[in-house]
Amino acid sequence: MNPPPWKTEDFRLVIGSTKIDYDREKDDANRTKHHYSLESAVHFFTRLLLPSHQPPFLTHDASTADERRHEHMTVDDQGNIVFLVTTMRSEETIRIISLRRANSKEREVFTALSGFQELDHHHHSNEVKS
Repeated sequence: MNPPPWKTEDFRLVIGSTKIDYDREKDDANRTKHHYSLESAVHFFTRLLLPSHQPPFLTHDASTADERRHEHMTVDDQGNIVFLVTTMRSEETIRIISLRRANSKEREVFTALSGFQELDHHHHSNEVKS
């Protein structure tokens, strides 16, 4: 059998095999800094596997010299564009590093690529989303 046509650190979702994890200690820091729990990022990846209409989801390789990283943008349940950072770990595990509201430049890119536009009444609040 030939090896798969991707590197182990390339981002991928494998139905039935992919696991998603995050550092529970970092979850508190992410909630405080960005007002999103890392647990809610799990929801965005799970949503990709459901066979119903879903908002756009963009992925970009943002690797550094030290670690393969992937940046993603999608839409939260309130209609805000959000920005996630992940890395791939062993055993088909997506490691969530960060989740926050996308900044204005990132929102412009997301809109240009996906056609999705936030509505004016979707203002980000300081409450934590789960």
